[in-house]
Amino acid sequence: MEIDAELKPIGYALSGCTHDFLIFVVMETARVKVNNFYFLKHPTNPHVHVLTRTFRTQPYNPEMITGRTGPLAGKKGRQAEYGKKLEYTVAFAEILGYYDEAHKWRTLETAPAPWDYVYEPSEEALKQFFIPKKFAADALTLELGKVRGTNIPVYLDLNAVAKGHMFVAGMTRSGKSSFLINLVAKASRLKPRPRFVIFDRRGEYGALTKYDAKVFSYDKFTPSVTDADFIVAKLGVKGKERDTVAAALEKLVANNEELTKENIIAKCEEILDEGVTYKTPDSQAKALRAIQWCLENRGEFLGKNTKSLDIIESIKEHPALILDFSVDTDIEKQHLTASHIINEIRNYAMQRKNEGDFACIIAIEEAQYLAPEKGAEIVESDAQDTAKAAMIETISQAGGYNVGLIIMTQRPAYVLKSCISQCNSVACFRLKSGNDQDAILMYTEYGSERLRDYLPGLADHEAMLWGIALPTPFPVIAEVKVEEFPQKATVFAKQAWERMET
Repeated sequence: MEIDAELKPIGYALSGCTHDFLIFVVMETARVKVNNFYFLKHPTNPHVHVLTRTFRTQPYNPEMITGRTGPLAGKKGRQAEYGKKLEYTVAFAEILGYYDEAHKWRTLETAPAPWDYVYEPSEEALKQFFIPKKFAADALTLELGKVRGTNIPVYLDLNAVAKGHMFVAGMTRSGKSSFLINLVAKASRLKPRPRFVIFDRRGEYGALTKYDAKVFSYDKFTPSVTDADFIVAKLGVKGKERDTVAAALEKLVANNEELTKENIIAKCEEILDEGVTYKTPDSQAKALRAIQWCLENRGEFLGKNTKSLDIIESIKEHPALILDFSVDTDIEKQHLTASHIINEIRNYAMQRKNEGDFACIIAIEEAQYLAPEKGAEIVESDAQDTAKAAMIETISQAGGYNVGLIIMTQRPAYVLKSCISQCNSVACFRLKSGNDQDAILMYTEYGSERLRDYLPGLADHEAMLWGIALPTPFPVIAEVKVEEFPQKATVFAKQAWERMET
């Protein structure tokens, strides 16, 4: 790739470089910043420029080493002026790669040699690495923001998100929710308009109504109590008792009988009296008592035949559907409803694969509630298992049918790793926890140890992005442009306490 803009030399490569690691001394008049991009000339083709990014800078001065003249002078309150001439700065960078003459992205094949120049590129020269000559024919792109410290735009391809899923992680208040709300707002201006379903756990996305989004309480989509799987899971019966209740429900539905507590227990008693499941009267009676207890203590919902909304019709009607999970704290009901919605969308998309007339992106806030890593479960129940199974099956299959998931969390370590590893695009905001950084390193496709240098220092609304939804073949730190903010608490805690005292 030829670059006409003049390049400014700012340093020389030192010994110890590799094909993916650059160490260089910085010239006295130059200033090198961490996370900035710099160029090398290709070792065998000087017309091609190689992109690098610094992750650490370090000053050295032999006179300031412990035991030398600098510290001894400092002890007396003086500066060893003669030692300043020995001061130098070394920068460490990862070598990202280059575009060859055919505009194919390649990693550097050989290490830079000592005394090779390191250049500071102009923004115009740098832009050629970030804006490809053309997007894929089926791309649907929007501008998220700018490459940090520049005016170079950063694009995201929503078509790729729908095909390959996206993982969004970051500490509280780092900008995850703002990222999603602005993504949906900007997508509303695209033609065609993408369809979103947002699992809003904190009631934060109401501002999207001005972009034609529709907010529903999640329980508007809770499955009807005629759904046998829902009833069995809601009752929480286990083992053989579960099979007995499932068989009773099947018979009641087949006979068009009402699914009341009384009818269910009567049908279970008939099945148990057949003596197929349990061989002794005592074991039958014990099983019946267990079923009766579940019905009496957890079956208050039976007989309520409120019809739920159709999730598919709602998606077709509204470009963005916000499901508010903050309306109650019934985790079990939330799990059952979430799994029902996810399964309905996936199954419908698979049925319509030949027609090609349905696509959707499902954004799930606080994904650890639906797909927790083993040992991090919120509740121990069939409902939890049902939700996790729905997430695993959907993220494994649905991308091929144009249903993409955006998995969001502030604690990647708590999210099921088989879900993280299925996401082909990542937006990572500030992360300081070592366990959370490890989850990103081990289960996403970037996997560079340099993430530990970048992620803790990201400012609010800055994210490191990589994957198939980005036009660049290397990670980019973007300043996300924020137009809308999530609806958090309307006052600070101090103001709330003041009002409580009046």
